[in-house]
Amino acid sequence: MRHLLVCVGALLALANMMEARPKAAGIGKCKSGPVDLVFVIDGSRSVRPHEFETMRKFMIDIINEMDIGPNATRVGVVQYSSQVQNVFSLKEFITHEDMVKAIKEIIPLAQGTMTGLAIRYAMNVAFSTEEGARLNVPHVAVIVTDGRPQDRVAEVAAAARESGIEIYAVGVARADMTSLRAMASPPFEDHVFLVETFDLIHQFGLQFQDKLCKSDLCLESDHGCDHICESSPGSYQCFCLPGYALQDDGKTCTLIDYCSFGNHSCEQECVAILNGFNCHCKEGYTLNDDKRTCTMIDYCSFGNDSCEHSCVSILNGFSCLCNDGYKLNDDKKTCTMIDYCSFGNHSCEHNCVSILNGFSCLCNDGYKLNDDKKTCTMIDYCSFGNDSCEHKCVSILSGFSCLCNHGYKLNDDKKTCTMIDYCSFGNDGCEHKCVSVLNDFNCRCNDGYKLNDDMKTCTMIDYCSFGNHSCEHECVSIYNGYYCQCNEGHTLQADGKTCQVDNLCNVVQHGCQHQCVSTTGSYHCICPEGHLLQDDGKSCGSCRSAIIDLVLLIDGSKSVRPQNFELVKQFVNQVVDQLDISAHGTRVGLVQYSSRVRTEFPLSMYKTKEEVRAAVMKVAYMEKGTMTGLALKHMVQNSFSEAEGARTATRNIPRIGLVFTDGRSQDDITEWAKKAKDAGITMYAVGVGKAVEDELREIASEPVENHFFYTSDFTAIHQLAENLKLNVCPGATSLLMGTPTSIAVGHLLPTIRQNLLSLTKDPLEAGKCQRVPLASVNYPAGLHQASKMEHLQHSSSQSSMGQPLQPSSTAKLYPKADEVVSHSRLKPGDMASNGPPK
Repeated sequence: MRHLLVCVGALLALANMMEARPKAAGIGKCKSGPVDLVFVIDGSRSVRPHEFETMRKFMIDIINEMDIGPNATRVGVVQYSSQVQNVFSLKEFITHEDMVKAIKEIIPLAQGTMTGLAIRYAMNVAFSTEEGARLNVPHVAVIVTDGRPQDRVAEVAAAARESGIEIYAVGVARADMTSLRAMASPPFEDHVFLVETFDLIHQFGLQFQDKLCKSDLCLESDHGCDHICESSPGSYQCFCLPGYALQDDGKTCTLIDYCSFGNHSCEQECVAILNGFNCHCKEGYTLNDDKRTCTMIDYCSFGNDSCEHSCVSILNGFSCLCNDGYKLNDDKKTCTMIDYCSFGNHSCEHNCVSILNGFSCLCNDGYKLNDDKKTCTMIDYCSFGNDSCEHKCVSILSGFSCLCNHGYKLNDDKKTCTMIDYCSFGNDGCEHKCVSVLNDFNCRCNDGYKLNDDMKTCTMIDYCSFGNHSCEHECVSIYNGYYCQCNEGHTLQADGKTCQVDNLCNVVQHGCQHQCVSTTGSYHCICPEGHLLQDDGKSCGSCRSAIIDLVLLIDGSKSVRPQNFELVKQFVNQVVDQLDISAHGTRVGLVQYSSRVRTEFPLSMYKTKEEVRAAVMKVAYMEKGTMTGLALKHMVQNSFSEAEGARTATRNIPRIGLVFTDGRSQDDITEWAKKAKDAGITMYAVGVGKAVEDELREIASEPVENHFFYTSDFTAIHQLAENLKLNVCPGATSLLMGTPTSIAVGHLLPTIRQNLLSLTKDPLEAGKCQRVPLASVNYPAGLHQASKMEHLQHSSSQSSMGQPLQPSSTAKLYPKADEVVSHSRLKPGDMASNGPPK
């Protein structure tokens, strides 16, 4: 069967995919002629059992409609996942019953998706003569897959097509279109087939059968071919006899004009003949032995030209020519050398000498010819580079002389120079040192002294007078330096410059409501247990909720399903319930995505928790694909923009993005996941069902283990919402599950601090509550949820040293004191009349 592509060119058009038709009763087997057909089916773990059964039926339906036999259609089946299984070869079965039985016994491999490995096996083994493939019979491979290949397919698929295999790529549901196009034979519109479910794959089989089982159209129709008609399944094609070319109508034939091809290589004239062409030459030329090129008749070769130098053949005769530098005499045969100097335009400054093909200028003795080859210049002996003059060389007639630069004198060797030593004259008047310089001398002072205005006498340097000593109190000059000293009641610090009061709380108006604590070079205020330092860094009050901008990206793809989407909305409202939402407090935005992205409401839209909850429950399910990368891009470029309600970065309000998905993204997430984190957005990733762990980790912020969550079942996502509780406040009385308890601060604060810092771009402000996922708090290994509570309650009354925690000890448990209290650091000069810090 010739050119199988012609017979199935339109069978894969997606517009015809959804058409279904009943099978007509009494239709006989397909009599299309011999074909070697191999099914390459995806048996990976992503193909569900009922989908695999649909694939079995798809193959059986096609086989039952074909004329199976050793000299008719042969069929083979190959299954692949992470390995390749030869279910049966082209030569193994010759009856429908045996093939159907073998197909029904296939057990899915349920591993990876190594499509490239399967194509290589089909090319090298399944379509080999040893496995039953026939020569001069069309080889057709039908690849059915539901996912993205885990190996390279483009190169091996190209090699398979080059070997003569026609490839149809049938993708189902999650299949990657780019990979399908890399596998299939061109044109892609006839060989690439993508359906949303396995239930629709039988439509491909019906159209495939129709095309293979068409009758001989050359016998049954008025084909109109001028010369030859050749049938193929479902089509026919016209061909011409040798020496003729098929015209644009695809039917008529015209004698080929081989000269018109432009590759006849005739040098002068081409004359077309049947099945070829001849080359001819113009008058006065002869055809060469290659039958292509022409040569003019060479009259000089006759030997009767009498030319002194050269004979040149011309059309119908010859001419005599002279060699370069000679001119032809009046007899038109002999030659004489040209005297170029006699022309009078040589421009030689000194002498002109005629030479072959021109003239040369020569200079008189003692001169050299310049680059213009005409003028002359006296020879510069200094330019030879062998004068050995240290400073200057001056050319003179027949030689050179050495000269010294100003301020130097020529030595006795008449070549080297020495600078004149003005100090040696003994009249410099310098108090300390005299240093000779070019054309003069300078006075200099010993170390620790400076030169006076008379430029001769010296005075010891007062380093304190420079004003750059940085001494906070007093500067004392000494020889070659200075030192700092402090006023009474102050201590010189390690930097040797600044001074510190022993107790700042006693000398400043600190304004602490509860207690002032003095530290090295600073002081801070602390509060009693159960209270939190407020924004002014001085007064005490109860904990208040943090302010954040939160955008949730929820997966609305088809795989989520409507009933699960309702659970997702409940999950969103569980997160919302934990927040204090207001125009000046926490703001919440919601984005849904599938094959496209839709902002359900921006950060600026709702000002209360009740409004947000109501808006969430009104969100409509989108369905279709899973373009997580596109959603991340939308979040970075739009959702966190000031136009949609995000607060400016200068306000240091944390920006948090939470991505909820149930499957693999159909586009790349790497670029925009990184850009989101680079933009200062703290990213959380929540996965359900078939969500890919590697993608969740790539989305999540560092530390990754604290920022991604997964559950296999939608009904359990309410537990994820509990783990995502964001309200953590040092000293608060409620932490987990709404149960009153106190925290063993010595055990939990380092972890809480780490998570607080992960949610803000800037250091934690004093006295402000922040929100972190409780799932990230590290409890002792082996504790369940209830025992964790007991552990926290038991630990709350003891510090890490087994003693009750006091306000001052609480502050010490933090690695940096400014994460609990407000520091006021004093710089030199900040105190005035024992007033507050500047």
